[in-house]
Amino acid sequence: MKRLLTLVLVLVLGGLAWALPAPRVETTSSTTSTTTAVASTPSHSTCPWVYSDSVVDTYIVAQSGDPADVRFTFPVNGETGETREETQGASAATALSLASVLNQGLDPAVVEFSSSPSAAGIVETGEGVLAIDTCPSSSSKIWHLPGGSTLDGQSLRLVLFNPFSEDARASISAKSEVGQEPLTDLEAVTVTGRSWKVIDLAALLPLRESLSVAVDMKQGALTPVMVFGEGTDVGVWTNEGQAEQWDFPIVNLGGMSATLFVSNDTADAVDYQVDIYTSTGVQSAAVTGTLDGSTPLALQVGDLAEAPFGIRLTTSGPVAATVISEDGTRVAATAGVAEPRTHWMLPGFGIIGTRRLWIMNSGTDTATVTYRLVDASGASGDVDKVAVPPATVLAVAGLPVTATGLEVESNVPVSIMWSSEVGTAVGFAPGVPIP
Repeated sequence: MKRLLTLVLVLVLGGLAWALPAPRVETTSSTTSTTTAVASTPSHSTCPWVYSDSVVDTYIVAQSGDPADVRFTFPVNGETGETREETQGASAATALSLASVLNQGLDPAVVEFSSSPSAAGIVETGEGVLAIDTCPSSSSKIWHLPGGSTLDGQSLRLVLFNPFSEDARASISAKSEVGQEPLTDLEAVTVTGRSWKVIDLAALLPLRESLSVAVDMKQGALTPVMVFGEGTDVGVWTNEGQAEQWDFPIVNLGGMSATLFVSNDTADAVDYQVDIYTSTGVQSAAVTGTLDGSTPLALQVGDLAEAPFGIRLTTSGPVAATVISEDGTRVAATAGVAEPRTHWMLPGFGIIGTRRLWIMNSGTDTATVTYRLVDASGASGDVDKVAVPPATVLAVAGLPVTATGLEVESNVPVSIMWSSEVGTAVGFAPGVPIP
């Protein structure tokens, strides 16, 4: 494994205690989107929500465009912990079950690649549970995490994962429908190296209808994730930055209520507009309003059109946005897509359930979109193609459970998400844009 040995040597010489590149943290205020774009060679992704027990397991998926050596690392008690190594070819995706490595509840992971483009994601599955998400490949000075509530029967947790050897310190703040929340105990939260902390927001802030959390880094780097639970199902999401436009190609699969949560962490009010995209066209400015910085916005969007449909949020200033769909039993949550792109990876697509690819074409030209399933040995099956008319959303269904990832390319920029359904559980996740 020549490439992996070279990677380890370079990183060790760089002074790190274990194989991870130095954290790439934004040094300016987080007022522009820092989506989960893929880093340059070599690269790594951090997965803060990886869980297994007697009934639930999580698959960590590593997807690469070029041949790559891949390392999965699970820190334990401040040490490097367990590692697993794989070699995969071009256009491939390897899935590793957490239960095959550790089976002790929450065990965040780091996925390292010897080449890029690359991306990582998680698929958590069990009886009545399905959660899917991407794993960020960069760090942010301020993480903006709108979304979630703490009403009766609901749980809401914030997980802070520090994959590096040095301690990290952050200030945690929260807003709800009542305004700024008094969280003095969270003004200086330290997470020691190679460890994590779980903050139970439902216990700290019970009976809130909408919450928005900000994680302001003071030292080191953390990767946070929000985990919302209702019934047996959970939804997970992370959001690195802010933007003036967020696309959600899917918000509701039918029979579920969908809420768009928006946080404005600036002192100035921003105007917002929600456009609805369906398979037949777009309804511009279906909802408009103004959001100041005192409380988050929780906008019911599930009944704006007949499901399924997508939405675009446009604002006059930088915001963060999340959509949560639920019906008391099923929960799906996802951050938005800040910028349409022509090349996407969907790590985890194809592992389990009834999956659908959601393509939003907000442009004025027809999008010719090609996609192909990939697994650990490379491309699986033929390349398929669909045409997506301008200003529409298209769902691609009927893809077999024979893969661990999906590659998507388009002749014009499009926004991509995917969904999966297993029994009474459902999950949404954005694709990972590739430069």
